[in-house]
Amino acid sequence: MLPALVAGAVALAAVITATTVGGQPGAAAACQRSVAIDPQVTVSEATATLTFTVYTASCAAAGSVGYTVTDGTAHRPADFELPGGLLQWPAGDGGLRQIQAVIVRDTVSEALLEDFTVTLVNPSPDVRIVAATGRGRIFDNDTPIRAATVDSRLCLIEPRTSPPPPPPSPSPRPDPGTTAVPCTIEPGNIVSTPLATNDPSTLDQAVTFKTSDGDLFAGLDYVAVNRTVVVPAGQTSVYVPIQLLPHALTQNGKYFNVAITYYSAGTVVTGTARVTVWH
Repeated sequence: MLPALVAGAVALAAVITATTVGGQPGAAAACQRSVAIDPQVTVSEATATLTFTVYTASCAAAGSVGYTVTDGTAHRPADFELPGGLLQWPAGDGGLRQIQAVIVRDTVSEALLEDFTVTLVNPSPDVRIVAATGRGRIFDNDTPIRAATVDSRLCLIEPRTSPPPPPPSPSPRPDPGTTAVPCTIEPGNIVSTPLATNDPSTLDQAVTFKTSDGDLFAGLDYVAVNRTVVVPAGQTSVYVPIQLLPHALTQNGKYFNVAITYYSAGTVVTGTARVTVWH
């Protein structure tokens, strides 16, 4: 009788252990929230702020992640202001988070592109960092040179039951506060890739944009793009949509290239970037 009671107690303890995760009875297994930061964000120096979006997917577990800031060719406080900090999510919150740097406008001619780095660090146990590093780039506008560049993008896969519609083609940068999702499993599977210029113009500006294969392939993973788009007068950026194909959604850590091959108003600076798919 005693051995049977002991065996029963051990089995019961195993069941309790298996069904109690993170202090939440009834959870069948632990889950981890995936987080990823914009790999690149470029703004004109005339812009007041530069905003990184931190995306989340996989699981709406409670958790947090810190971030550190490292000067590059852009320095604090002369070029920008941004302290390190902490991002937090309560359980059930699938929302994005933003990290916003204040850009210091001056009248000094500098390097066309100056940069700094934001790094996600110290995730809590229920958070997994998928893409840790974001590069902020400040486009100098105190120069007679007009220039254009393209930012790298990420696609953090997450199924959505009520997906937003794809953006128009092409679309101006959303207003601050607009929810921008880098990639969704939805009809269209659109990744919006930003092109930026260093100064607004009184005239429309034409930019030719082209994709090329990395370890994701046109026709299999994405629809190739080779087109000219217009940055409207008064704007410094435009989004160009690229369609992912179903095979790309099974890949992880793989990418294709995007490049600016022509800019009607001036020169191209760091004109090649990547779109990377993450799970």
